[in-house]
Amino acid sequence: MPLKYPVFAGNKTIQNASRNSPPLKKGARGLGVALLQGALIDLGYRLPHSTQKSGSPDGVYGKETYGAVWQFQSDRKLKKDGVAGKNTIGALDRILSAKISPVPKKIPKAPPAIPKSREYKIGTGDPHVTRDPGAGVWNSKPKSASYVALKEAIIVEVLPKAYVLIGDDAVKHLMHYFRNRGTNYRIDLEGMVKEVPSAGKLYELEVAQVKAYTEVLPVGKHFITSKRAQGGYNTKAESKNWFFAVGGYSVWGKGQAIVKKGPAGNEFELNFEYKFFDRYNWDAGKKVDIFGIEITDAFMGEFHKQGLAREYDEIGSFKRRFTWKAGQTIPAGQYHPRRGAR
Repeated sequence: MPLKYPVFAGNKTIQNASRNSPPLKKGARGLGVALLQGALIDLGYRLPHSTQKSGSPDGVYGKETYGAVWQFQSDRKLKKDGVAGKNTIGALDRILSAKISPVPKKIPKAPPAIPKSREYKIGTGDPHVTRDPGAGVWNSKPKSASYVALKEAIIVEVLPKAYVLIGDDAVKHLMHYFRNRGTNYRIDLEGMVKEVPSAGKLYELEVAQVKAYTEVLPVGKHFITSKRAQGGYNTKAESKNWFFAVGGYSVWGKGQAIVKKGPAGNEFELNFEYKFFDRYNWDAGKKVDIFGIEITDAFMGEFHKQGLAREYDEIGSFKRRFTWKAGQTIPAGQYHPRRGAR
């Protein structure tokens, strides 16, 4: 039977132990042991020596862990051998998975269709953006030793090595989540527009449509803004980095348009700002295996609810100054974003 407790289901060592290939026993070390220790602590079995140094499980299967496993087996009328194998891991999994509140089901996001037209208006305000409700209320559940151990392993062992596997922006955004501050994070929007084909097309469409709106304005200075935000989605096929860093998002444009009369028709100047918003939380079905830990939406939300990590707003923008004359296109040199500018 597949393991259901997210902490167990996402760890290869625990998965193997649940099949007795091999089970966990005295002398074993590592994250799998730490997660087993955390599970026992969460169920009320004391492991003071295994947690005294850092406050979280030490990942060493010694005499104390052997004794706690033996006592659990005795309490559950299992074979008493102090070895965490198929029956013991299975019993722990059933008990702990029953204590986890289900993750709200969300319909997986799909790339939205790029609209054929875009409405702007006179004004300076940003359009309304719908916020994703995320996993729920932050710090609304008691902390569990299993999740404390898993968070420490992800921060210390996994993320420093994950840049090649999932990308630099994905790792930076995940690190901000685990810093547990909930503060806004400014993304590299120009990098995303350059590296993700659909994001580049959405930006090009925005510029083309704000240009068209500017050209019908009367002579003078005008502050203009999008009437509504447009949704975009970075697929895994386009960019693994931006799929895990952002996924779905909202963008819009605004700025100051200056229209002047020229000798051959109107001349235009547009001080344009391209803006971005998203709420950092993992979409349903999003998962990645990084060095033996499967990070899924199921337990990412649990970190938030236990107050061990915190969802946050991702924001971003970049500015451009466009100048052109009636009947002309915007020069490419003004148009395309530069990687790394904020």
